[in-house]
Order: sequence, then C-alpha cells, then structure tokens
Amino acid sequence: MAAQHHEPGSGRAPDGAAPPGDDSRLSVVPPSGEPAERAAAQVADLTVPADHLQGLAGVGEGFKAAFARHPAGVAIITARGPEGPVGLTASSVSSVSVDPPILGFSLQARRGSAAVVAEADSFLVHLLDAENLGLASAFAVSGTPRFGDDMPWEYLPTGEPRLLAVGRVLRAVPLARIKAGPALVFNAAVVDVLGHEGSGSPLVYHQRRFHGLSDRSVLDDGT
Repeated sequence: MAAQHHEPGSGRAPDGAAPPGDDSRLSVVPPSGEPAERAAAQVADLTVPADHLQGLAGVGEGFKAAFARHPAGVAIITARGPEGPVGLTASSVSSVSVDPPILGFSLQARRGSAAVVAEADSFLVHLLDAENLGLASAFAVSGTPRFGDDMPWEYLPTGEPRLLAVGRVLRAVPLARIKAGPALVFNAAVVDVLGHEGSGSPLVYHQRRFHGLSDRSVLDDGT
C-alpha cells in the first residue's frame, strides 16, 4: 500500500484536508485511570468475570520476575484518535498465526492512548530495530512529545499514523478484544504489510531494559 505523500512530520493530509476516515467514536482522548478503563470496556468483545481473577494477586510479583528474564520484541502501536494521532510502546506483540496472519498483544486499559487503540477500527504495529531506541523511549513514557516535526510521520490513506523511521510495519484490524481487569487482550488480523525490512539488529526488552541483538548474540552455527 502506498502511503499518502505530504511533508513528513506535519501529520496533515494534502491541501489541509482532514485525515481520511475521520469518524472516531471517542469525542476526546479520555484521561488515564478510570475514564480510560471505562472507555476501553465499552468496546470489549468479552469481559472476564471478576471472580475468575480472584486469588491471583500473590502471583503477580513472581510472574513479573519470571518474564523480566524472558526477552520480548518491542513495538509501537499507533492509531488515529479524535484529537490526532496516538501511540504507545508494547513488548507484548506476538505472532499468533501465519495462515491466516494474526497477531496478539495486550494493553493496560487505564491509559488514555490505550483507550483510543481499543476503539480503533484499525491500527499500525511498528516492529522496532535497535536504531529505533529513541522512538521506543518516547512512546513508553506518558507525556513525552510525540508526532512532532522532529519525528517524521504521515497519515496513510486509510487514516492511521505511520512512523517513517521504522522499516517493519503491519496494518491490522481487531478480531477480538478481551477485558480482564485493567488489561485488554487483542487478537488482530494483519491486512497489509507496509514494510518488512529492518536493520538486522532487532530491539528487545529484557530485565526492564532495552537491548539490541546482533551477530555476536548468535549461539549456534545455523545448522
């Protein structure tokens, strides 16, 4: 799919027109906390009953400690919101199926940007390389400036904001959104691959820090 061409970083459609498909259901981005969680809950396809999650509080710290030592890829998920583009960094993106192409990820529904992604009809999943560390950090910290003139991006004809510095980008539409406590778990169909070439040095999250993989990290000879 060819991206809509205009000045990178402006975030405007050509001739000052509104971004295509500007029919967001949210009138404003909800504040983080309970307002965001309520907004996300309105579009959930399934809500896990609270009694199914009882007795799990004591597992949380051990769960975090176990996964802190389980490296995960890093992605930025972007969508068009009622007040402009939004995005957030996620380390939960995974491949669910190749045929059909389906990916999965989870968000904390209490975040304002997450509520926008939750109600979006489509979104972009940017799979990051080590050279995208600055973007990963910017989209991971609430309140950090995003989509400014120093961050090249553009709206696609389908309305989603694409970060031009990222080479591997997937366009996806939600299949199912499951709300479990403050978490919102997605399954989404990949409907377009906008780029699949990276720098060869993927960005991963391990022990609560970002790391870059390289040829020196290979442990086998490929046989």
